[in-house]
Parts: sequence; C-alpha cells; structure tokens
Amino acid sequence: MSDHHLHDKSKSNLRKKSRASRSQLQMRSGHSKLYSQSRSRLSRVQGDDEGDWLQAKDPIKPEDQLELTEEELNVEFTRILRADNPNAPDNIVRFSHKDGMYKQVSSVEQCAYHLSISGTMIHVESDEARRQLAKSKYSKKKTKETKETGTGTNEEVAENMADDADVADEGTVDEEEAAEDGEGEGEGDGEGEGEEEEGEAAEEEEEETEDSSSGKPLRNQFNFSERASQTQTHAFRDRGTVTEAPARATFGDNVTQWVIYDAYAADYEKQKQLKENSSKKKTKVEKKKIVALPARDLTEDQGSDWQLAANVVTLQIAKNMERMVNQNTFHEVQQDFKFWDDPSDQFKEKQGSVLPLWRFTSDAAKKKTITCLDWCSSYPDLVYATLGSYDYTKQTVGGAFVAYSLKNPSYPEVAFNTPIGAMCFDINQTQTSLVVVGFYDGSVAVYDISRKEKKDVPVVRSTATTGKHTDPVWQVTWHDDDVNQNHNFSSVSSDGRVTTWTMVKTELQHIDIVRLALDKGDEQTGGSDPLFGLGSGTCIAFNREKKNMFLIGTEEGNVHQCSKAYSSKFLKSFKAHTMSVYAVGWNFFHPRIFATCSADWSLKIWDDMDNEPVFSFDLGNAVGDVAWSPYSPFVFAAVTTDGKIHVFDLSQNKYEPMCVQQLSKKAKPTHISFNPKFPVIVVGDNRGSTSVFKLSPNLRKLFDEKKKKTKDQLIMLMDKLLESVKETPHVPAATDEVEV
Repeated sequence: MSDHHLHDKSKSNLRKKSRASRSQLQMRSGHSKLYSQSRSRLSRVQGDDEGDWLQAKDPIKPEDQLELTEEELNVEFTRILRADNPNAPDNIVRFSHKDGMYKQVSSVEQCAYHLSISGTMIHVESDEARRQLAKSKYSKKKTKETKETGTGTNEEVAENMADDADVADEGTVDEEEAAEDGEGEGEGDGEGEGEEEEGEAAEEEEEETEDSSSGKPLRNQFNFSERASQTQTHAFRDRGTVTEAPARATFGDNVTQWVIYDAYAADYEKQKQLKENSSKKKTKVEKKKIVALPARDLTEDQGSDWQLAANVVTLQIAKNMERMVNQNTFHEVQQDFKFWDDPSDQFKEKQGSVLPLWRFTSDAAKKKTITCLDWCSSYPDLVYATLGSYDYTKQTVGGAFVAYSLKNPSYPEVAFNTPIGAMCFDINQTQTSLVVVGFYDGSVAVYDISRKEKKDVPVVRSTATTGKHTDPVWQVTWHDDDVNQNHNFSSVSSDGRVTTWTMVKTELQHIDIVRLALDKGDEQTGGSDPLFGLGSGTCIAFNREKKNMFLIGTEEGNVHQCSKAYSSKFLKSFKAHTMSVYAVGWNFFHPRIFATCSADWSLKIWDDMDNEPVFSFDLGNAVGDVAWSPYSPFVFAAVTTDGKIHVFDLSQNKYEPMCVQQLSKKAKPTHISFNPKFPVIVVGDNRGSTSVFKLSPNLRKLFDEKKKKTKDQLIMLMDKLLESVKETPHVPAATDEVEV
C-alpha cells in the first residue's frame, strides 16, 4: 500500500513540473516577441535624436476612403454636441390632480443607460456580511480543531490529510522549479531568495489578517457606538385624598356711581374726624362714635375703611377695577368703536358719515373752552387737551390740562388746574411725559405728568426776566434734542416773536429766530407819517422732512415760509386770507402740500411752489381748525363756528366735502384731530367737552386696504391729482427733494 502511494505521488510531481516549465517557456517567448516589436517601431521613428523615444505610427488607408483635394480637406465642419437624448419623447401627458386635467410634462428625462451592472459587494455591517464572516470563521476553526486533535469522521480526517499533503507537495515543487529557473537562466541565487522572502511575507500577512479577523470584533466604519442599560421598573401606586368642600355663600349687590361717591364722602368725613381727634391732647382721649357707613366701628389707631383697604388694594388694581366697570357701562359704545360700519355707504359712493362714540368732560373743564387738543403718539388711546378762554374778559377763571383715555371715559387720567388760561400745548415725542404749555399771559412752562405728586408744578417756566412773550402764546411745538441732549421747543405769539426755547437744567434759555413785521401793503398811515408795527403770529407748523423750514400764520391773513437757517427774512410769503389765519398744517405724506383756514370762512390747500392755492373751499362760517389724516394724503377735516364737522377726500370729490355733520346746536367746535392708529377723530368745543367720532368706510378707504400703498406711491397719486387741477403744471426744480 505504501509503494503504490509513493508511485502516485511521484507521478503527480512530474506532471506539475512539466506544467510549470511549459508556462515559463510561453511567458519568455511572449516577452521576446514584444521586445522585438518595440525595437522595430523605435527604429522607424523619423526626426532628430531628441525624438528617439517616440513610437512610430503606421497609418492604414481604408479601401473606400474618398479622395479629396487640399481645399476640401481644409474645410472646417462645426458640430455641437449636446447632452440631450434625441430619442427622448417630448409629448408626455400626465393627469394633474391640482388642476383636474391632463397636462403636458415640461421636463423629460434625457439620461440614457447603455450599461447597468448590479454589484456583488455588500456592506461589512449588513446582516449578510455578518453571516458570511461567521460562517468562514466557523469553518476555519473546525478545520483547525480536526487537524490538532484528529477527531472527526474518517472521511474528514482523510480529506484534511490529503489537503495538507497537496499543500506540502506544491511547496516542494515550487522550490525545485525556482532552483531550476535560477540555474537555467544563469542568474544568481539572490532572485530565488528574494522570491522566497516575498512568499514568506505574504504568508505572514495572510496569517495576520486571519488572526486579526478572527480575534478582533468588527468595527463600524462610521464610528457609531450603541449603549443600552436596563433598570428596574417601579410599581405604580395610586394615592388620593378627599377634603371637605369649602363653604359657599351666594351674595350680590348693585354698584353705581352715586354709591361709590357716597362711600368716598363717608370715608372723607371719617378721616376728617380722626384728624380733629388727634389734634387734641393725648392725655384726654375722648371716644366718640363716628356716624358713617353701616360697617364696623373703628378706633383712631385702626384708621378708616379705605386706609385698611389700601394695604390690600393698590392704586393700579383700583384703576383696573374702574376700567372693568366702565367697560360694562360703555359696552355698546366699545362694540361700535371696533365693529361699526355704516351700511348706507354701499349705496352712497361719494358720501360718508361719522358716528359719535364718547364725550369726555370733568370738573376742571367747566366754564372753559378747549383751546388745543391732540392724541398721544405712543399711547393712541390717550387724548390730551388744554382749557382756557379766548375772551379777554374771562381770564379770571384760569386754565386746566386734562388727559382722557378711551379705556376709562368716566374720569380723566390726568387733570390739574393752572392759574392762567392755557392756550396751547405739545407732547415730546421721545419722552411723552413732558408736556410744554403756552399761556395767555405770554409765558411757557414744561410739565412732567409722570409725577405721582405735584403734577401742577411745572419743571421750568419762563418769566419776564427770562424773556417771556408779552402777548398770548398761540402755539408751541417740540424739536429734536440738540447736540448737548437738551430739550428744545418753539413758540409763536401775537407780539411778533417766533422764539426757540432750550431747557438747561432748571431754567429756560431763549433765542428769537424770526420777528414778524407788517408788510408795506399792511402798514397803517395817518397823514404823512406812517405807523410801523410788528406782525402778529397766530400759528406755526414745521415741515416733517425739512426740519428747518416752517410756516407762520398771521392775524393779517398772510402765511410766511421761513427757515431757522435764514432768520433775517422770509423765504416766501403767501397772500392766503383776508382775515386772521387760525391754523396751518403740513400734509403727512407730501412734503410740499399744506392747508390753511381762516376767519374769512375759507379753507385752502397750497403747494409751496405756487403762489395761488390749489384748492379753495368756502364753508360758510369761520373755520376754527383743520387737520390732515395720518393714513391718507387726500383726507382732511375742519370745524366751523356754526357747530359742524366737514370731512374731505380729494381722491373722491375735489369740489365739496364728503361729510357735513352737525356736532351740537349750542356748542361751537374749536379744534379737531385724527387718531394716529384708529379711524376716529376727536373734537373739542367751547363748553369744555371733548367728543370722539368714528369715520364711516367711505371716509377711510385707504385705512381699510389690506395691501397698504407705500409713501412714494401715495405721493405719485397726489401729484397726479394736483397736475389735473393746476392750470400750469409744476415742473420739479433741481433742488426739489420729492421722488416721483
């Protein structure tokens, strides 16, 4: 049996040697053939010695090639290659569920796949890869165990021994072949040794990879680590408590204004009685019963009911409660303020109306006239007003300053009396608690209404020594703070002075920027000697874009355009009216448009580039005030002494007002103002009351627009309206800052 096995083994070795020698001869013949071909190509290369390394090209001419001349060969044909697929369809139609119809597809796939092969590689972290690795590991481990122990079936042991013998035989054959190759080629033993070393290194690398693959766990190539822990689940337990229900009692009462007044009066009597008792000698304490509300009797140490309630109820809480009570009282009025729209406006295109909402009054306003009123820009629900008298014989009643809120119509938020009639005021835009007031005696004063006490004491006040006016101050207006962060404002008076005042600590410093003088046409002459005099200013208005430019209205009916930079003379003068100018105001949007009203029954709209008015309206009575709308450049309103409100909208009607409504038969309105946020107006009269009205939809079309127009668009619309009215259209000058 052993001889037969050795004989078979020798025969297999001979076969392997013959195969190896045959493959080596084929490889050598192939190398020699390639070497000879490359030498022949290099020998055919033309040129200098520098191009010896280039390979020669043997051009082969096809049999059906055209014979072209030199000119035809030199002709260039340009072809543009695009990535579009010429066979792609361009009329694919799909159903659109959005539009409910078939629509053609705009974009078509231009990519064409010529070859697509699915790969056999799998990710090392996939389930399939894990199964294959585990299977190979298991097979190697099992093979190793069978080799070492020799256990297993006879067939498995025989197969493993045969595999080992084949591997050993192959190793000996490779060594012999390497030795023969080294002798036949005449080369040294270095190559054989190098090959052996390389083979050994490769085997070592394979062993290392096997060891590493078998010993180390597979790592995630994204460096992802997953950790988990398990804790004991706590058992749920239900707990509950039952308490006794609180005692309930039903009670109710009606609270009216006179009940509150009686309670305040009774408390005042209590406090008065307590002061009288405390003034007596401490040794003799007389206990007296206080007749007041049917509440518990209080001793001197305990104080009054209201003093005890003050420890719990603060002033802010009391104000909130008062507002809640007023909301219930004026519930219907508040609903109209928010939701009222006149349905008749749908049938009257060029007509509108106003709805009366609230009417404010107070004890401080009795027997006085509203001399000025305006809304607060920071708090649009607040309206401020000053009270006095335009009659020279009624100046003994003094004046007042009040502030009403739409949230509490029953009582003013701020109210204090002044010893002299207040004729005008203005609110500081940066610090809204500062209010400057002009008085009938020519003085101006600044009040801080945020004080908790002594609100009626001014912060600063002008006197005769600090340069106060000698005639009543008709209008005041705040300016931006100067470079030293000092507040400053301007005032105009009948004494002909336009003065700028600066607050420096606790005093006022003044500078006269303009002194009005009578024009030659207005001078009164008696005999040969003319009587010269100063003009009388009645109103003032500063431009919102050109801060230095302002307008002054006079008692003579003229309107002067001035600048703080050129105080020596007027920039321009308008012969506006024949009687005293009561009010002048710039448009909120257009920087060249302003309005004037006068005692000569006229209301006029002006362009400062023209000497004549653009629009002129005769309202039939003296016009006390005019105000522009803050949401539309076309809407403005005026009040007349016959008790009527006139509202205009130039975009809808250029010839007459869209709304004329009687305010009251007895009261005469004096001033009017638009709210900066809501579509309402406020009107003051000569009886000290302030009334709020809401505009109907036809009078606030731009306010109700969902897509608001920009300021430039509104200016363009206003320019078109002006050009359609003017006889000679205005061409903007080079210095005109209006962009159309």
